[in-house]
Amino acid sequence: MEFSGFLGNAPVKEALSAAFAAGRFPHALLFQGEPGCGKRTFAKLVAQALVCRDKDHAPCGVCPACVRAKAGSHPDIRVVEGSGATRSLSVDQVKEITSDAYRAPEEADVSVYLLFLGSRTLEPAQNKLLKLIEEPPEHGVFILVCQSAEQLLPTIRSRVQSFLLQPPSLEEAAAYVAARENVPEEKAQELSRLCGGNIGRMLQELSGGEEAKAFAIAAAMAQGLLEPGEHSLLLAAAPLQKNRDLFREVLVRLGMLFRDGLVLRAGGSAVLGGSPELADKLGALPMKRLALLAPLAEEYRQKLDRNANMALLVTDLCIRLREAAGR
Repeated sequence: MEFSGFLGNAPVKEALSAAFAAGRFPHALLFQGEPGCGKRTFAKLVAQALVCRDKDHAPCGVCPACVRAKAGSHPDIRVVEGSGATRSLSVDQVKEITSDAYRAPEEADVSVYLLFLGSRTLEPAQNKLLKLIEEPPEHGVFILVCQSAEQLLPTIRSRVQSFLLQPPSLEEAAAYVAARENVPEEKAQELSRLCGGNIGRMLQELSGGEEAKAFAIAAAMAQGLLEPGEHSLLLAAAPLQKNRDLFREVLVRLGMLFRDGLVLRAGGSAVLGGSPELADKLGALPMKRLALLAPLAEEYRQKLDRNANMALLVTDLCIRLREAAGR
């Protein structure tokens, strides 16, 4: 498999290419990663490669199968996505997949099912999906896509090959966006630092997204954490109680800021969070405190994905942050 148009994630691409070349491609995959990292794009590229007629250069991009795959009209690629706010799969949708999955492919060697799981697929639907993955059809490949494997039942996680997709380097992301959107290199580089190289977020920000707002809240929370009282931290976090997407993005930004402080404290210099000054202030905290702060952002992102109560989660996060910082 060749993924020349998809930046970064070399270990993932190498693993899938090796399995494909050896004829041992897994029947069930899970692509997970933060919003905007390219999970959907990569899943579609893998599906295109699986139906491509040029197996030595899949996806070649020019054969009839690739052309139809890119147009969304290949008969052996099914795209399944839920509806509503969570975009989660329903039991009825999984039943439809099951009834369709055991038919023979029309043109390709396999039938590929792209399952975009949304933010919260309920357990009954997951149990139906589990049965299909446990007893897969001979020619079926199932590609599950979600933000975190923690959204899935442990039994499903144990039966899929899971891959974590991450943003490319800041330099690669800036160059890509500068060329694609025809923006000055300086602006693209600033945007890449702000978004941690996440191309999806960079493009969203160019279209008027909430990256700057999320960064401002994360920075205010980190600054409030350094102050003696709790008022500044709670005030900065207040807008998160009613906006789940903003809350998730702020946690991403907080994680990067804490990571930067930890790196500086350890003698490093690579700052990814977009605020060297704040990272320097955080780096003044004891190493053991920074080591406690760094994992909290990811922990609360997982809790958020499990649909926890927003107001309670924000309050609990502030308490945990202050405890970890020794305040």
